[in-house]
Amino acid sequence: MHAKPAGSGLFGAHPWASQVLARLGRAVDPRESTRWAASVLVFLVLVPPFVLAALGGTAWGNEADITFVRDVDALARLLVVVPLLVLASHGVGVGLGMAMRYLEETSLVPDSENATYEDARRDLERRVRSRPMMAFVFVVAILVSWFVFRDSLEVGLVADRSDWIVSPGDGGLTMAGWWYVLVSRPVVSFLILLWAWRYLCWCVFLLRLAAIDLRILPAHPDRTGGLLPLARAHIKFLPIGFALNTALAGTIANELLYGTMTAAEARPLIAFFTILTVLMLALPLAVFVPGLVKAKYEGIIEYGHLGHDITSAFDARWRDGGDKLLDTADSSALADFGVDYDLVRQLRSFPLGLHQVMA
Repeated sequence: MHAKPAGSGLFGAHPWASQVLARLGRAVDPRESTRWAASVLVFLVLVPPFVLAALGGTAWGNEADITFVRDVDALARLLVVVPLLVLASHGVGVGLGMAMRYLEETSLVPDSENATYEDARRDLERRVRSRPMMAFVFVVAILVSWFVFRDSLEVGLVADRSDWIVSPGDGGLTMAGWWYVLVSRPVVSFLILLWAWRYLCWCVFLLRLAAIDLRILPAHPDRTGGLLPLARAHIKFLPIGFALNTALAGTIANELLYGTMTAAEARPLIAFFTILTVLMLALPLAVFVPGLVKAKYEGIIEYGHLGHDITSAFDARWRDGGDKLLDTADSSALADFGVDYDLVRQLRSFPLGLHQVMA
């Protein structure tokens, strides 16, 4: 294959940031443009509501039950989730680019399956870069942000607690609250939904890749038949799961500090979402389990036959050759074959090891 590897071009580049920096006379690499994009977005979602809350007297102090600097939910989303989801694009893009390059430069994808692989790769690029889907995600983000905020507002009014978003007098939104509802919260929702769509596209690509008759090598030293680079690329999505759990942690923290939730009620929820995150990140790699199981089964049989022939020939020559056999390389070759056979027996049925999943 000689196709241009995908990956970094999908998630790692922020064209608008690169274009703006180019107009300012700065030629930057994708990593720096990603940092600039993260900085601009954090400024956009964080600084204006903080300034407006300060002007309204609810940024700190005792003017409200939940001031801006004490709103763990908002700070977690604006200070952690937003930059993390933007900065993750570079790491995920590089990881996926290396995985694509590995697929295209090795024999893992047989020549007879090149067309099928290329079709799956082009579909991945087309779906991730789809402008109509981006517009749809943006609209959904606005709607989700509004309905979620409306529900939380009703809960706050019932609990009779004031915060920096809602005016304590008439129950309407403050200036800081309007910015948070119309700008900050939709940006967070857009980034979360965008990454959900990207992850779904990547999982569909893995599913189509697993349907190909991959050339999985049972004696490959990575003990995954040569699939470890793909597994490592998949792990690059880990910061996305961390960001989602950070947003959840902020919501739970607010309920513990200012709501009616107790620690006993929070523990099962935390455990459930922790396990759910691990499963969502690990289970897509299960599409390769049938291929790995098949490769191990066939490898043990084939290497077993070969081992029997090699050992039989070695045994016959040893009996005939006596001490002179020590001067040949037969013993070393038999030992090397034993190492290969052990690798076949140790071939994992899942691309990730237990320690990687637990980490």
